[in-house]
Amino acid sequence: MRDKIGPLEVHLKFYEDISYPLKTTRIAITGSPATGKTTLSLALEQHGYPVFHEQAREIIQNSLDEESDLVPWKDLLGFTQLVWDLRNEQYHNALLEKINIYDRTNVDAYAYLNKGNAELSEDWKADLQEMRFEKVFFLPVWPEIHSLDKQRMETLEECYEVEEHLKVAYKELGYEYIEVPPASVEERVAFILARL
Repeated sequence: MRDKIGPLEVHLKFYEDISYPLKTTRIAITGSPATGKTTLSLALEQHGYPVFHEQAREIIQNSLDEESDLVPWKDLLGFTQLVWDLRNEQYHNALLEKINIYDRTNVDAYAYLNKGNAELSEDWKADLQEMRFEKVFFLPVWPEIHSLDKQRMETLEECYEVEEHLKVAYKELGYEYIEVPPASVEERVAFILARL
């Protein structure tokens, strides 16, 4: 019986040893409006994590400023395509060897399409299968912090409806999400960091 390691086995072992540090990790934070995602994402960024922020509110505000119809309640598919492309770009801009955090993903866009009874394109279906996230943290609706503005028009009841669509979408795509309880920003940050 041979007990010496051959050259090929040494090479493979060396490759395995260096592969882990090169891992690029992507973590998703999701939830309906009125859950504290933005505040939490900013706090995680202050802890030194690369954070890719949600851009939907900015797109909506720009559309309102320009009196464009590129808002989800007028042109769901057009709005989704723009958001989708930006989120794909964010996904591919993940920093190597880092834990990258995403405030919403295209799974969220999929949930909103389901809510609006809109169909996924074949490209979108492929993206959802190929662009995966290692962990998903789910923020439940928090009635005490719910408010309406020009970009966030969902009533509290609609927020709960969005929440259900998000849960269904993530589960359908094989994710087991971790629910982050309503708490102070510091407590939520600690909760997530303990589970990374």
